[in-house]
Amino acid sequence: MNILRRRILWLLFALLLGFGPALHAQDGDKFAAIAYSPKTGKWGYGCNYPTKAEAIARAKSECGSKDARTNWCKNAWIALAISDNSRGGWGSAWGETREEAQAAARKECLARNPDARVVITVSGDCEK
Repeated sequence: MNILRRRILWLLFALLLGFGPALHAQDGDKFAAIAYSPKTGKWGYGCNYPTKAEAIARAKSECGSKDARTNWCKNAWIALAISDNSRGGWGSAWGETREEAQAAARKECLARNPDARVVITVSGDCEK
């Protein structure tokens, strides 16, 4: 009985692993991501991807820096704000609207820096 229970648990676990990504992303979901390198000041973005991992990979690739920090959103907007007066200062955030994302990114940047300027805002379906 114990062996049967263990096999059933392993089977359920294997099924969850196989269907896990499908449970998180539904057809029509659009992911976007932003990457920023505090060291180089370079940034990049990826949008209109069916998975978070693909959007992040594209953003990192566009940024071109190994130290890139990332943030992402699903079916929403994401913005990146940087500081002109604090080397490497930045903040990013997402929102339901373009304006919400920009305001949240500015607030995030201002929490650690004296100024904030939004440099990019994109939606999951690549609107800018």
